[in-house]
Amino acid sequence: MSKRTIVTATLICLLAQVASMRCAISAQVTKSRGNWPKVSYGKEIHNLTAPVDFFSSFVPTKFSSPVAAFIQGAGLRPITNPTTITESGSYVLLRDIALGAPGTAIVIAADNVSLNLNGHALIGPGNKQGVGVAVEGVSGVSVHDGMISGFGTCVSIVNAHNVRAESLQIRGEDGGGPPPGEVGVLVLNSRGVVLRENTISRTFLGIFVRGGGSGGNRISANTITGGQNGQIGICYNPDGSSNPAGPKGDLVYNNLISRFNIGIQTSIQTLGNIFRENNIAFFQQAINEVTPGSNVFEENTAIAITP
Repeated sequence: MSKRTIVTATLICLLAQVASMRCAISAQVTKSRGNWPKVSYGKEIHNLTAPVDFFSSFVPTKFSSPVAAFIQGAGLRPITNPTTITESGSYVLLRDIALGAPGTAIVIAADNVSLNLNGHALIGPGNKQGVGVAVEGVSGVSVHDGMISGFGTCVSIVNAHNVRAESLQIRGEDGGGPPPGEVGVLVLNSRGVVLRENTISRTFLGIFVRGGGSGGNRISANTITGGQNGQIGICYNPDGSSNPAGPKGDLVYNNLISRFNIGIQTSIQTLGNIFRENNIAFFQQAINEVTPGSNVFEENTAIAITP
């Protein structure tokens, strides 16, 4: 018998074995199909091929949809429309929200809230109107991972403490002044605020920290880029009342500030803050410390650019 004949015979034998196995499996499927549990994901799924016997006693948990299953399992609360959060917990945005008129997309009015924008967008009415996310008078709040655009103030943190805003994409319309114009993030009389790894673009003021009640905040690793009409990248001011006190004891470092008339500006009574290792590409002035020597500026790198 030739070598080719032996190989051919072997292949024929293997094919016969495969065919026999397929027949056996088909018979097993036919026998057990009636015992296969039905799974509901919003609508019944028909004509499922049965598994082998060791799955026959398994009954999966039923949810109305895969998204609902995820939310229930993770203990998250869904947001699909403009809302005010009044209870502690973890919240997740399930779709983009667009405001057609001035207002606030999401207000956080409870302690210990985590808001995951989940890659979705909050879109304002434009024309320097409205607020994207407002954190008001609370503590223990985190806002992260999403886009906020087209508001007068994209993120507003007022009379709050222990607040984190991270990994946000914030975008204005480059509408210019008068002050305050469009603001990326406002921190007003708030303490223990962390602004980290956000990208802020096309606003009149990038990050605006105000009031003698503000202090102990950390602003780091943000990319803050103006358009043609950006005024100040990071601005420290009083709160607008009769009290001239500015923020104290903040650490502002390792930020990229580009395409603003002034990179960093501090008011007369903004005292005892540390600004270091920031990179500033400015139109008119890198740093304007109104009261020289009242804050620490170290190892900042600056270069003038043209609009």
